[in-house]
Amino acid sequence: MNMKILPLVWNVNLGRQQRPVNNHTDYSQQRLSLLKNPQNDVFERSSISFKGERPEDVPASRAPLEKLYKYHLTCLCCGREMIEPEEIQKLANSGVLSCNAPEAIEILNKYEGNMHSVEKEVFGILKEKAKKYPDLNFQQILTLIKDEHEKPLIATQFGIFKMIEKASENINPELKKEIKELIEEEKQLILEGNNQFRRKRFVNKFEQILSGRKNSATKEHLIRLANKLPTAYEDKNAFIVKYSTKPADAIGIRLLSYSMCTIEHVRPKNPKTTNGENHLFNYIPECMRCNSFRQDRPMIQQLEEHPEMFFNSQRLMNRLVDFANRGKLSKWYIVKIQDRVKQESEGLLDLNIDNLNMSRKMRREYAKLQEDPVEPKYTVDDEMAELRAVYRPKTQQENTETEYRGDFNKKKSSKNKNNNTEDITPKKKTNKELKREQIKRLHQAKYGKKREETKRR
Repeated sequence: MNMKILPLVWNVNLGRQQRPVNNHTDYSQQRLSLLKNPQNDVFERSSISFKGERPEDVPASRAPLEKLYKYHLTCLCCGREMIEPEEIQKLANSGVLSCNAPEAIEILNKYEGNMHSVEKEVFGILKEKAKKYPDLNFQQILTLIKDEHEKPLIATQFGIFKMIEKASENINPELKKEIKELIEEEKQLILEGNNQFRRKRFVNKFEQILSGRKNSATKEHLIRLANKLPTAYEDKNAFIVKYSTKPADAIGIRLLSYSMCTIEHVRPKNPKTTNGENHLFNYIPECMRCNSFRQDRPMIQQLEEHPEMFFNSQRLMNRLVDFANRGKLSKWYIVKIQDRVKQESEGLLDLNIDNLNMSRKMRREYAKLQEDPVEPKYTVDDEMAELRAVYRPKTQQENTETEYRGDFNKKKSSKNKNNNTEDITPKKKTNKELKREQIKRLHQAKYGKKREETKRR
């Protein structure tokens, strides 16, 4: 009996020895120093496995990124810790924030660190006024202080209108008249009150008026001035005036909504330039404010407006690499999104993913992607051409070509100027000069043929 049982036990032990455990690549206990709440960053066992997959097998759904919302991701652009959308949705459905201001402030206190600068300023004002008026809600407090904040708002709006009128003095008189009429209409709406003025509507009408004009420095300057009109997400006065007519719970949700975690297309969905696809390899987390600000603009413009993005994007990538090492994200996502961000930023955002545990096949693919040249993917307009000229330095060959072309164009322009002056003011010829020209023509007619024959011989 014992002799028959021993081989069976021995075979079971052999089967166990054939699968050795390799602990030197186990990063399950690793914690990054960037995590603010490491005790909340505990992973539960999931049935999804990303091991040994190919990039073709990765689903296009954004679900893997949406599952990471609860771990308090930071924004790619501004670096702010984002709020999970489900938390905001629960507050909106419950209607808890329609209560008195002190009770609503107790609920929102834990989200104060997530708020953007304007929302944080308004929340501070609501805190101060709630001490004086504890029986009022958010909407009633904003109506009380509306007049104080409406005066500086109107002053800035009218000042920008004056700048637009002054900048439009040298353009076509018909366009100038249309711009002036539009500004007068909007001024009347502002003075009437009741929040009838709409900044977005004014900017759209203004751009329609200038759409027939050719691209020039004055046109760009006028559009830039119109976009400087204060908005509710950039100016606390505009926020208070705009939301003074909204319900109390809507004001509380608005203080949080722009810090909500959303999904951004790295390559924007714009059919005029490059149409970004709806795929996991084109998605990255970003807050609602930065997402709505960018719209379909190139990432290089977003970098120019927010240079802190160089640090914040690497900070987010470190978190995503850590999630991929723990099995919460596909490792192919990290490789592909690193290359996509690099391409869309034209090589400026070359994020470091050395901490990712890659297989040999993945390392080969990653090396190939790094060797690919970075080329502009958008149609070049005037503004983008200036940006690329600044960010992308020219080679020695391009410098020599531009110098040669510059010299050649100068010589050519000088010759054209001389020719134009001769054509515009021709000199009158005297009778002697006219007779000499006739004699030369007769002489060439008689003796020109003989000379050509002698040259041939």
